[in-house]
Amino acid sequence: MKAPETDALDAPGEIDGRLLGFYDRLRARVAGTTGKSGGGLRDSAAQALMLAPDVFILLVRLVLDREVPASSRRLIGGALFYFVLPIDLFPEAFTGPAGYLDDLVIACAVLGEAFGHELEHFTRRHWSGSARLGEVLGDVARTADSLLGADLAARVRRFLERRGVRIS
Repeated sequence: MKAPETDALDAPGEIDGRLLGFYDRLRARVAGTTGKSGGGLRDSAAQALMLAPDVFILLVRLVLDREVPASSRRLIGGALFYFVLPIDLFPEAFTGPAGYLDDLVIACAVLGEAFGHELEHFTRRHWSGSARLGEVLGDVARTADSLLGADLAARVRRFLERRGVRIS
C-alpha cells in the first residue's frame, strides 16, 4: 500500500475551514505517529494511516460536489461523519492516531460501494493520491483484518452490512 505523495488540497473546490482544520490536524497527527520510528505501528498500519487524511479530503470533496448523485453523497456523508466522530468503534481519544484505521476501512468500503454506482469519474477528479484509488480501496479492504485485528474488523463489517455496505 503506497501512501499519497501529493498535497490533498490541490484539487479545486470550496471546503469549509473547520474541515480543513480537521484535515490539517489529522495529517499532523498521522505524520507524527508514522514518523521516524513508525510510532510502534506495523509498516502496513503506518502506510495505511498515511492514506487517512487524503481519503478524508476525498470524502469532503465528493460530498460538496453537486454533480455527485444525492444518494451517493448521503452514503459518503455518513462515512465523513464517522471520520469526525470523537468516539467510535476504535476511538482516537483512547488509541491516538491508530484510531483512524477503522475510519479509513469504513471510508474505503463506502467508496468501494460508491464506485459501483457511477462515481469513478468523480473520484478520479477529486483524488489527490499518487496511487490509483481503486488499488488503495482494494489494499485497505484486503488488509482490514490485519489493520484492525480480526475482532474489530468483524465488528466493522457487521456495522457496515447493517447499513448496506460490504467490504469487498
